[in-house]
Amino acid sequence: MKIRPYYSMESSEWLEGEPSLNKKKNVSREEIRKWILNELIESYYYPREWVGKRIKLVETEEFFGLTVLTKVNYPFLIVSIAEPGCFEKAEKALSVFFDKYPLAGLGIVSDGSVDGTKAVRKNFSSQQIEYIVDIESYQLPNKANFIYRYEEFPRDTKSRNIQSLLSEKVENVFFEAHSHLRDIDGLHADEALDELCKIIYCKLYDENETLVDHLPKMQRAIYGSTEELAVNIRMMYQQANEKVVVKHKTQNLHMGVFNTDIKLSSAALAKVVEVLQHYNLTHSNIDVKGRAFQKVINPAIRAGMGQYFTPLVIVELMVQIARPSINDFVLDPFCGSGHFLSKTFEYVRNTLNIDNEKDLEEIMKEFASKNLHGIEKSDRMVRIAMTDMMLHGDGSTHIRCSDSLLDFRNYTDLKPELYDLILTNPPFGSLLGVEAFMQLGSFVLTEGYKTVPLEVLGLERCMQFLRPGGKLGIVLPDGLLANKRTQYVREWIEEHAKIRAIISLPLETFAPFGANIKTSIIFLRKWDIGEIKEENYNIFLAQIDNIGYDATGHLKSGSEIDEVREAVLEFLDKEGW
Repeated sequence: MKIRPYYSMESSEWLEGEPSLNKKKNVSREEIRKWILNELIESYYYPREWVGKRIKLVETEEFFGLTVLTKVNYPFLIVSIAEPGCFEKAEKALSVFFDKYPLAGLGIVSDGSVDGTKAVRKNFSSQQIEYIVDIESYQLPNKANFIYRYEEFPRDTKSRNIQSLLSEKVENVFFEAHSHLRDIDGLHADEALDELCKIIYCKLYDENETLVDHLPKMQRAIYGSTEELAVNIRMMYQQANEKVVVKHKTQNLHMGVFNTDIKLSSAALAKVVEVLQHYNLTHSNIDVKGRAFQKVINPAIRAGMGQYFTPLVIVELMVQIARPSINDFVLDPFCGSGHFLSKTFEYVRNTLNIDNEKDLEEIMKEFASKNLHGIEKSDRMVRIAMTDMMLHGDGSTHIRCSDSLLDFRNYTDLKPELYDLILTNPPFGSLLGVEAFMQLGSFVLTEGYKTVPLEVLGLERCMQFLRPGGKLGIVLPDGLLANKRTQYVREWIEEHAKIRAIISLPLETFAPFGANIKTSIIFLRKWDIGEIKEENYNIFLAQIDNIGYDATGHLKSGSEIDEVREAVLEFLDKEGW
């Protein structure tokens, strides 16, 4: 450590005057504290004028030492002091202080000796205290390096740094940030993606809260140390959650989903801020943002969350066949990373003939906030889906972290027969038993059976959500469509819906994501009220042998996707839904 070995100081040299209460009893600790305070100023360059303002002496029954505070009086450096030979006592007191201020993660512990003076940090992932070589020196912020909020028509670009918009040249910005998280904190790809979503969420909040001509908080230059920056970002993340919870408290949509703490080290957090600080995400082109985020999502999900992933070629095929409109109420009850929702958003936006970009943006914001809905059980996947939708301009994001198979009385704003269009890829492969049935909603397809495949309940729940006359596009295992045991399911489908198309997918469709199962896409239309249920009608049948990639995910030529899509659309134009 740069801190010099202990030295005594005359009373006249003490920055805070004479020792405080219990002078005789605490004089040893007091002298150690004065030494460290002096070292923070002389060896680590903390401003002398902070003493008594942002550098506070703390003395309670449990803790003796000092704290260095942010501008809003939250500790970002904590110094815990004990009598000579009582290092463990100081270490324990620091741990208690960290618990009291959970956003702080840097400290010094000292009993006055060389071996008993150590720098420590809190591991925000394990919550354990770790020794480090030293704390960094404090550097007063340089106003010349400040970055100001993006302005559409900036008045001054010569003397000030102003945020720019993402462009095709910097589409790797999220990938770069993701890579830094993996390298610095040793995170797996899916873990790094989860943390990146929290930071993007925080940055979008910062951009929304920062006024023109003001400084965004999410930048390196306005802080004097990595730890000061990190504590301020963690505080802002909490504020974002509190504001969103208040905004949505009557709907109970995504309350708590982003309340999971940021687990990044201060070094990793600061590095991501450095990568993102130059750009304004809110005003950047939606397509550019979407491509940039996809460059992170796809490999990360393949690495650790393949069970939640539907290949984009399948998502796009289903959206393009369903042809959602600006008036459709759309749901994915098993939304995973939210690709059906984001691709629906893109499809609808591309079908609108609106030249004025601002008018188009406002219309699409309203569409996203009112018409696009998702349900997902995994809070991590909800964070990914919400981040994707927020980058698409959806500031209120109707994605609920919940089990979509519960009794409807558990949902405050979800009702049966509410949606015009459902596009989904439900989980399959698990057999649910009577015990599970008791925990879920009411399903006709469980009656008389001790076990039922999970995808059967997923199918029936989709039909329950769908309004009469509504459309459903769903991925199902081929066994459900062919096995003798599931004949009753097929009969139930025919009783409740008109089958419009069945597209058989090759085995390698989900193989790159860890699932070797033969599947098909089924398009249905729920029978309308009073509609005569036809017994004989045409159904489009297709088999895709070449999906555009092999079982390892490598691209191959000759994809049949476009050919099948056009054939299905031609059939639907002729035969109708």
